[in-house]
Amino acid sequence: MARGLTLLSEAFLNSRQLLTTELPRQLRLADLTAAAAYGYGVTGELSATAHYTAPHAWARSLQATGYAGVQYRIRHDPRADLTGIAWFGRSGRLRHPPPSHRQPLPASLLLDAAPFGIRVAADLPEPQPPRL
Repeated sequence: MARGLTLLSEAFLNSRQLLTTELPRQLRLADLTAAAAYGYGVTGELSATAHYTAPHAWARSLQATGYAGVQYRIRHDPRADLTGIAWFGRSGRLRHPPPSHRQPLPASLLLDAAPFGIRVAADLPEPQPPRL
């Protein structure tokens, strides 16, 4: 079953930015993409599930053993080539965030999203609140 297309308006994309930053320290990450992770019981299901009970349990255990985060496979990539990094800690804004650089979303990002069914539409109507 095909998922279809996701249409994003130019206005929506123009309101977004790409933020890059350098972390203030080195992080010790558990690489859940490594073949050796299978020996510890890690399978692709850990990254593919929409239910977060198992990933949260793994995160708690890994954090308790000294890891600062994990490298994992992005679940929406059917090729299983893309990886992400999640680091552990409190949620919310940092009191003293590290320096960062903001820029408009590069066109290359939108081209990279095309195989996943994401397209840009010039003029999409703004969503209207439901009538009661």
